[in-house]
Amino acid sequence: MGKFNKHQSDRERFGKCEICLEYIPVEYYFGEGDTIVCYECGTEYSLISKNPVKLAMLDGGYDSDDYFGELLFDE
Repeated sequence: MGKFNKHQSDRERFGKCEICLEYIPVEYYFGEGDTIVCYECGTEYSLISKNPVKLAMLDGGYDSDDYFGELLFDE
């Protein structure tokens, strides 16, 4: 069995969705350039960096107000 270090216990890190503001888990097996989907709203992100976690939105058709505007302020 190999050595155990503090990085092995931290198997996942989190990014934050720009649309619904939920945390997106970035699993240890994801690599830079992989596509990650927010489980809450379905927005797709590309993983730019793992340490620190940086995500870039792939669908540019959203504003930060779009998600909440549809749910809270139906006109």
